[in-house]
Amino acid sequence: MLHRQLRTVLEEIFGEDYVEEALRRSEYAQMIIFEQPEEFKKAVLGFQRLNFRDEQSDYADKLARDFGFALICSLLDNPTRELVAELGLNYL
Repeated sequence: MLHRQLRTVLEEIFGEDYVEEALRRSEYAQMIIFEQPEEFKKAVLGFQRLNFRDEQSDYADKLARDFGFALICSLLDNPTRELVAELGLNYL
């Protein structure tokens, strides 16, 4: 249930097609996280500090596509979540 709610919220923020594409490209998202952990961390922390949906949507619009995919997969895709944990990037 929580996973579905989170996905619904991310679809509202990023758009359904964007979330679908991100999940199809989960291996690419994992590569981004693995190769650029500091940039990924900045993307996640920047998103987390926002409280309002319009702020989150604006942030999503400006976020580099690669890091948007990585952010979505780190929240919704189990193998990506496991990679985040393995790399010690547990600030999500």
